[in-house]
Amino acid sequence: MFKIKFLPYNLEVTTLPGETIIDTAMRYGIHINASCGGAGVCNKCKIIIEEGKVKGEIIENNFYKACATFPLSDLVVRIPIESYIEKRATFLKPKKRPAFLSKEIKKIPDSPFKKLYFKLPLPTIEENFSDWTRIKYALEKEKILNPEVNINIFKKLPHILREKEFEVTLNLYYDPRKDRYYLIDIESGDKTSYNLGVAIDLGTTTLQLELIDLNTGETLAFTSDYNPQISYGEDVISRIEFAKRKDGLKILASKVREKIVNLIEEMLREAQKNLEDINLISLAGNTVMSHLFLELEPKYLREYPYVPVATEFPLIFAKDLELPLKETTLIQLAPCKASYVGGDIVAGVVASRMAEEEPLTLFIDLGTNGEIVLGNKEFLMCAACSAGPAFEGGGIKNGIRAVSGAIEVVNIDPVSFEPMILTIEKKPPKGICGSGIVSLLANLFKVGLIDRSGKFVRDTKHPRLREGEDGWEYVVVWKENSATGEDIVFTENDIENVIRAKGAIFAGCQVLLESIGLSFEDVERIYLAGTFGNYIDLEEAIIIGLLPDIPREKFFFLGNTSLEGAKLALSYKEILLKMEKVVNMMTNIELSTYPKYMEYYMATLFLPHTNEDLFPSVKNLKI
Repeated sequence: MFKIKFLPYNLEVTTLPGETIIDTAMRYGIHINASCGGAGVCNKCKIIIEEGKVKGEIIENNFYKACATFPLSDLVVRIPIESYIEKRATFLKPKKRPAFLSKEIKKIPDSPFKKLYFKLPLPTIEENFSDWTRIKYALEKEKILNPEVNINIFKKLPHILREKEFEVTLNLYYDPRKDRYYLIDIESGDKTSYNLGVAIDLGTTTLQLELIDLNTGETLAFTSDYNPQISYGEDVISRIEFAKRKDGLKILASKVREKIVNLIEEMLREAQKNLEDINLISLAGNTVMSHLFLELEPKYLREYPYVPVATEFPLIFAKDLELPLKETTLIQLAPCKASYVGGDIVAGVVASRMAEEEPLTLFIDLGTNGEIVLGNKEFLMCAACSAGPAFEGGGIKNGIRAVSGAIEVVNIDPVSFEPMILTIEKKPPKGICGSGIVSLLANLFKVGLIDRSGKFVRDTKHPRLREGEDGWEYVVVWKENSATGEDIVFTENDIENVIRAKGAIFAGCQVLLESIGLSFEDVERIYLAGTFGNYIDLEEAIIIGLLPDIPREKFFFLGNTSLEGAKLALSYKEILLKMEKVVNMMTNIELSTYPKYMEYYMATLFLPHTNEDLFPSVKNLKI
């Protein structure tokens, strides 16, 4: 065994025999970019050996691949700036919301978790009926009949009642799916003001949380951070593969649960509240993330015919997931529809209210899977497009997530071909994030540096256009101006990956519309959900063929609808039932088996599309 000191974290850890450097880092929760989950194919896990001896694979002259490098002595390992991540809050105000979503909800919050205070009559010889009967009588006056109760409540009941002269607070949870109340706990005295909930968007890349006062519906604090599971694979497929390893599933579950508790504690400190005040956690995540959180076997989600362990989940006590919360804290999960249409999309559809409205709406969550839903209050069709991680910087040579220093906007001068860039927080550029990738591709196409097939125009004479080690590329930032000390480039391979990703989403939308005999002209509203959807420039997304070329007033940016749906499920007891109704309304189309999907998909592998008539505004650009 050897010791490894990881910089810039300044953490010293101990290796195990036969471990690669990335194995050791994963075991201690130290993040090194590994899009492939350590399989050795992405070349993203670059490290610098500052001290010590190793046996491993060298890439790009100066770096070692962490997944293929073994220590031969004690080491000092530096993780370069492009290989580690930093925390960055990702809460954004949506650009343009539908009018009815912008209005305040007038209805008083009616949370599924209630705390009711009673001053019960003291027992007498004339009224010496049981303690439980006394409570049932009080609840009946509140129109709560025959709640489910656990034997453990009975064990503590006589002591709690008599602690403060039969003044008690009852903790009740209402499950709308069963139309049943559950008595979760009983406390002495008036404890009604201590009633908090946590809404969680369990994303593949990020975790976003809000701390909610369940009595008022008020948001007390919010936070976000990266999902620590990205150290074991950037996408759900990589994580399913990692879960097959010994203790892999347990590691993935424990890492994300631990991070969630840390983020909850951070919000509580900000709001000056206590952990024992949290009574309900509402979580929305895609099907794979929900399985990994609950430590359910995920491997059959990937294998034909793509069967989940479950798509609806029981009410869970936090203690049963070994979360260090009080014993009576409850967790409710949004139901899923299919292996790749999960609770995040179901929660999003409910938050958007599209299933309660007449207009034909296309709901698009622009993430790794690119889930889409088409419909209105009469019907819902859904599908998941395998867009891949390109829009989150994955599979792109200098792609990174939306951290400070990530290039998020690019504008290329049509005469000089020189780029103007904007980075997040105006920091020196480290790489290109999703919105920057869309912006860069659109600009390269607009100024004529690439053709419709996504190939660089070879006879263009310009120092930024060159043949690099991975083929032809455009230099976005010269090394002397970058934070990494290396040129930041955009290659033809990168372009191909982005075109495939945008093509999968556009073709998926076409399939849903065709399946009911409609086209984009029939769509009355397009809702763009998710953090990435909130960042992208609409015109640039249309130029590359990611979104349809229809009147711009039909597009609306909703932000994180998954988190919004989880939050609604904390504040209104009927929301879980609405989620269940949405699941039952949905007809899922497996695009991989749909007869014309590949035909539609192949037609999208041009800029903006093989059929230029679908994009009249792009066709008229001077390219």
